[in-house]
Amino acid sequence: MRFVLAIVAIATVGSANAQLIVGNDQSGTASIFMVDVATGVATPLYSSSTTAAKPWGMAADNVNGILYWNNGGNLFQASFADLLGGTANPTSIAMTFNGASVNYVGLGYNPATGKLLGTRNIATEAVYEIDPATGVSTQLYVYNSAFDHGGLDFDDATGKLYGLSDTAPAGLVRGLYHIDYVGMTEIFISGYPAGETDIDGLAVGGGRAYYVTDGPNTTQANFYVVDIASGAHLGTLPSPFTGSGTFSAAAWAPGLVPEPATMLVLGAGLAALAARRRRRQ
Repeated sequence: MRFVLAIVAIATVGSANAQLIVGNDQSGTASIFMVDVATGVATPLYSSSTTAAKPWGMAADNVNGILYWNNGGNLFQASFADLLGGTANPTSIAMTFNGASVNYVGLGYNPATGKLLGTRNIATEAVYEIDPATGVSTQLYVYNSAFDHGGLDFDDATGKLYGLSDTAPAGLVRGLYHIDYVGMTEIFISGYPAGETDIDGLAVGGGRAYYVTDGPNTTQANFYVVDIASGAHLGTLPSPFTGSGTFSAAAWAPGLVPEPATMLVLGAGLAALAARRRRRQ
């Protein structure tokens, strides 16, 4: 299903405009959503009953305006423009490691290298680098398998990779970690909220981390917002997921939506485009 989006102006002009992109692998029809972090409003960008709309991991290339996500060993991509215009038709390639098929549960994108980073929770648990053009992976850092980094994101501003781990080695706790894959160590940032033991989606940007739960929102109503510098939990955002997922995914995409002053113009333009399409039918 494709969506033509009429995007309206954000009421809180001057607030943060960078957007949180989320999805899960619920059964039936699933959607990849844009969540406005200022208002909590979720807008579907792409929906399908196929695996193309059911991400395990997700990452944003904010330089070139591309969203990447994977389901198992298939890596999908679509441009920001197509997602916003409701015309996304994701393309996919198979990912490999040492010539064999490989899957990832978390993704991040490093703009300095133009490569994706991924983590696995089976076989060799490690940080892998993935060429988005070919799907070919290389291994960068094998971490302690007592970690279970399902959520992953790369912070463009600081050049740091962060992971959410559902488990931890003795003496440590589940939560958010800076994964220093160059220094080959993990640095604890903040724990999970009380009662949460399984969070698979992570987005990082603007000094904040967004913990994205699997859903459904009848049992996991919220995503969580954490200040990275202090580790403090700042609040929640409502989850749009109506079904239960085994995996969830998230990315921070500051290039996805224009400044509030231009959003009304964009919305009017998209509405006019939709009207022209209806007249031609």
